[in-house]
Amino acid sequence: MRKLVLALGSVLSLLCLFSIQLDSAAVAKASEPGASGYRELPQSNLYKKSPSYISLQELVDDTPAYGQLTLEAGDYTGPVTITKPMEIIGQGAATTVHIEAESATIILANDQITLKDLVIDDKRENPDEPVIVVKQQRDITLEGLQLKSMATAIKGTELQHSTLIDNTIEWKGKSSAKLSSRGNGIYLFNSSDIAVLGNTVSGMYDGIYTEGSERLLIQHNEVRDSRYAYHMMYAEQVELLDNTSEGNIIGLMIMTSDHITLQGNKLLKQQDNANAGGILIYDVVDATVFNNEIIENRIGINIERSEAIQVQHNRLLHNFVALQLQKGEQIKLENNDFIGNVTNIWDDGSSKPIIQHNYWDTHQGLDSNGDGYSDLTYASSPFFLSLIERRPSFQLLFGTPGISFIEQLYAAQRDQWIADQSPSMSVHLLERAGEKRIQWGMLLVWTLLGAASTYMMLKLRRREQ
Repeated sequence: MRKLVLALGSVLSLLCLFSIQLDSAAVAKASEPGASGYRELPQSNLYKKSPSYISLQELVDDTPAYGQLTLEAGDYTGPVTITKPMEIIGQGAATTVHIEAESATIILANDQITLKDLVIDDKRENPDEPVIVVKQQRDITLEGLQLKSMATAIKGTELQHSTLIDNTIEWKGKSSAKLSSRGNGIYLFNSSDIAVLGNTVSGMYDGIYTEGSERLLIQHNEVRDSRYAYHMMYAEQVELLDNTSEGNIIGLMIMTSDHITLQGNKLLKQQDNANAGGILIYDVVDATVFNNEIIENRIGINIERSEAIQVQHNRLLHNFVALQLQKGEQIKLENNDFIGNVTNIWDDGSSKPIIQHNYWDTHQGLDSNGDGYSDLTYASSPFFLSLIERRPSFQLLFGTPGISFIEQLYAAQRDQWIADQSPSMSVHLLERAGEKRIQWGMLLVWTLLGAASTYMMLKLRRREQ
């Protein structure tokens, strides 16, 4: 019996020793690089350490007043409040300032502050505050900034004598988000003597919105895929020059303002909304609309409840309604080109505009004295517009001979139609210059082709001889 017990003990000892060796081998294998055993801790993003950014506030605090802080390429973090005159210069796309906390922002709380060549990445999901805030300051320069945000990018309140130049502002949220849930690109409130130059805005609520501001120069900017590209409310002495608006609901929205100049702007393809249009002028006194290109909009120019409006030397091409007038006074429409529009002019009968020397591509004129203007009056028939308002599918018949014939028969209240008493027989200088360049170019091409053909024919004849 004793021998049996000793034998069983020996067997159990050997089994224990073998088990220990297996465990040791498993532990050793699990500790090898790349080993995947049950003892290895699972990898998860939850346990990763957040990126370490350099505090921009600390660098600003260490910079003396009127000094220049040059940021090297890298990542920096806000919020930051600048309370002294200074410059912060980055390295363009290589220098990024991250805004992460919901309350974080960049506050410029002194005069003579410059931010230049920085990327500002706003990571806030529900931002209530703008990214850059300036209040009651002057001589502020924001240049070459790239801002990506779901909030208003730049807000200036009572800002004076400042420049916003060559900045890029983009909507960072989902493309399906409603426009009403987005912030503005640049918002100026009660500000004066501001130059907004060469900025690009896309996907925001309003691209450039000014309220209660005066003496503004807004030039060479581009706004796309927003609600209003340029929105002026209670503004005075504003110049909008050489700007571009494409694919917005309204390009230039001017409301309750006076002394406004709209010159050299391009208003393209505002057409995907029932209220879409190139230029809307509402409750405005003394505005000049000069030398603009207004192309493929639902309504080219809409003037309502306004007075002393000059519309001159504009090109209105391929719009649904080129010009719409409602309750306007002292409106002059001169030397414009109307080409390829569904309806050239529509009015409610309350406006008595002065219309002369415009070019109408649908007008068959007669110039007996050679002065370049037709002896026959051009009157805009409201027939087709009235027809498609009742039967929208009839838009397919635009430009057909049948519609033109019916328009000639439709003469109800013809004496009340607005008319150009001396229409131009040809397009005006802006387009003619382009046509002359095209004609000279085509002439040169055909001359070269003719010379080459003649040379080849002569060469072939010599070979045959």
